[in-house]
Amino acid sequence: MDSEELAVVPHTAEEHPEDVEAQIAAAWASDSHRTEEDAIRFYDKAWALGIPDEQRKRFIVGYGSTLRNVGRQREAVELLTAAVGEFPGYAPHSAFLAPALHTDGQHDAAMAASLTALLQAGAAELDGYDRALTHYRNALESSE
Repeated sequence: MDSEELAVVPHTAEEHPEDVEAQIAAAWASDSHRTEEDAIRFYDKAWALGIPDEQRKRFIVGYGSTLRNVGRQREAVELLTAAVGEFPGYAPHSAFLAPALHTDGQHDAAMAASLTALLQAGAAELDGYDRALTHYRNALESSE
C-alpha cells in the first residue's frame, strides 16, 4: 500500500465509524506504515464494534502488538493472555505476548511465552529438544 492508499483507508474508516471492516483495514494500514498512534484509534474502535470470528485471531495479534508499542502494555498482556486461552496452539499469540510481558517487567513469564511460541511453531524443527524446552518453560511458569 503506497502513501496515497494509506491516506484513503483511514479517511474511509472515519466516514464509516460503525463499519468494523473499515476500522480493521485502517488499523492494519496505519500499523503497517508505523503510524501506531493512528492505528490504535482504529484498533480500539474495531474492538468496541466487535471483531468478526474469522478475523479475530489475527486481529488480536496486531492489536496486542500495537497496544504494547503505544505504552499500553498491561492491556496488551491481558488481551494476548486471554487469546492464548481462547486459541490454544496458535503460536503468534504467545510470540507477541512475550515482548508485552517483558515490557511489563514479567521477565520469567516473557521467556516462558517465548518458549511456548517456539514449541507451538513446530516441535519437529527442534531436533528432539522439545522435551527439554518444555521442561524449561514449565519451570519458568511455576516460578511466577
